[in-house]
Amino acid sequence: TSGTTNILRGISYGNGTFVAVGDSGTILTSSNGANWTSRTSGTTNILRGVGYGNGTFVVVGSSGTILTSRNGSSWIARSSSTNLPLFSVAYGNATFVIAGEQGTILTAQ
Repeated sequence: TSGTTNILRGISYGNGTFVAVGDSGTILTSSNGANWTSRTSGTTNILRGVGYGNGTFVVVGSSGTILTSRNGSSWIARSSSTNLPLFSVAYGNATFVIAGEQGTILTAQ
């Protein structure tokens, strides 16, 4: 079990770590997918998506929330050009692409 009663909305894997995200700023990490550790996200916003690329996890959520982490344990809030909900993030071609409400698309390298 995950150890939370919050709704989980996204999961990703990178560098030997699973990261799951969800309601109330929930971030959980696991090295094996069975045992989970709660992490401090610094937000109570709904977190909806998580991706991994180039050694970095990126989490997105409501109110334009964007968080990044190199290890899945410590999270840094990043500025966003929108306060609309963000839903998903993918990495490819050396670029993170984030999709959100009302056709919002953001990119970061």
